Amino acid sequence: MAKLIFEKVSLFYNLRSATRHIHVISREIIKPSPPTPTHINRYNLSGMDEIMASIYMPVVLFYPSCGTNLKKAAEKSLQLKSSLSQTLNLYYPFAGRLSRGPYINCNDEGVEFHEAKHECRLPEILSKLENGYVNKLFPPGLAWASVSHDSSLIVIRLNYFECGGMAMTMCMSHKLADACTLGNFLIHWAAVTRGLGEQVSPHFISFPRKESMTFSEFPMSEKNWVTKKFVFHNSVIANLKDQVTKSGVQDATTRVSVVTALLYKCAIAATKENSGSFQPSALTHMVNARPKMIPPLPETSVGNLYWNITLETRKESESKLNLLVNQINKGVMQIRDLKNLDANKYWKAYEDIQSKKYKVYLSSSLCGFPFYKVDFGWGKPIRVSTGTTSLNNMFVLLDTPRGDGIEALVSLTEQDMAAFKVYEELQALSSIV
Repeated sequence: MAKLIFEKVSLFYNLRSATRHIHVISREIIKPSPPTPTHINRYNLSGMDEIMASIYMPVVLFYPSCGTNLKKAAEKSLQLKSSLSQTLNLYYPFAGRLSRGPYINCNDEGVEFHEAKHECRLPEILSKLENGYVNKLFPPGLAWASVSHDSSLIVIRLNYFECGGMAMTMCMSHKLADACTLGNFLIHWAAVTRGLGEQVSPHFISFPRKESMTFSEFPMSEKNWVTKKFVFHNSVIANLKDQVTKSGVQDATTRVSVVTALLYKCAIAATKENSGSFQPSALTHMVNARPKMIPPLPETSVGNLYWNITLETRKESESKLNLLVNQINKGVMQIRDLKNLDANKYWKAYEDIQSKKYKVYLSSSLCGFPFYKVDFGWGKPIRVSTGTTSLNNMFVLLDTPRGDGIEALVSLTEQDMAAFKVYEELQALSSIV
């Protein structure tokens, strides 16, 4: 394993009003081992990759105490660095750098690996995640931050707690991959760490590129929103599915579609509460395109391999739950049998919605992705979080730790959130954290 840089840093800052400190221990650069061959020193981005904003996509995995002392923590750290180096040998573009053109320079400049010790116990952090404390687990200001051309495409930090618990944070460039790829990378790395001989290798693909590319990057806005978590238990979701089925929704309804529709319905109602009148709205719902392609792509396919379905809600009468679920179901059916992911077509649909002056909401689901299966040899995570979202008017859905429901991270303006969280239907069906 090549350890090119080792910097020991002394850095202290407070966890808000708490008197506890974070001691940043080290920063290293981990490179692929063996080095990447020169004949594969360029990885072309797809059109869908080019559209994606150049930001870090964050995730944090929490692991309980397993009798970890300083010696065992050091051993774990060395083991993780060694297995990461091996993993990067197969995921070689991830150790490169963004170029000025539509490709990655696979130059083995490596990924950042940080370590920090917290003067607190893991339960204290878990109880404060929804108050913004999760961002303290990442290198300062990194979650959802811009990725420059000379920056590491992956930044990892191990956070050690006094109780022996640990939190691993990872930020991955969204230019390179979506959440499905991030989850598969973690699964592969964990398998290598455990010494498993057979791992499912990444599947790199290339789509036909057109001469004329008429799109640009998605714009990012300044943060002016708050994020709250709402939990929907499976029993509640099952009842909702029964209700919409009895209302005449014929197509198969998933738990993700019914929760997404409910959140969108309640957000529309919150806006009306604040403005005094219904506001025409739209929902853009991101769908994993891998199983929908002809032929279907392996789940380990690398890149931004998703497609959007869009609901336009022009009148208040169109915001009934069963109608919204029906629209989502039909949209998912319509994107089956995709032959390619045409970024020009995707961008045109985005511009069309923006031109109609709707209040636009974005929904993304991480449900079913393997984050709760990431076992490095000391057990599976007890909690997974992205901390917050990248945009206003956004819903991010995750599985609950026990698999008994869905957690929804909802980001709205403070005014809309105040009306949203007390909306009668939402209060009756979820618990807010």
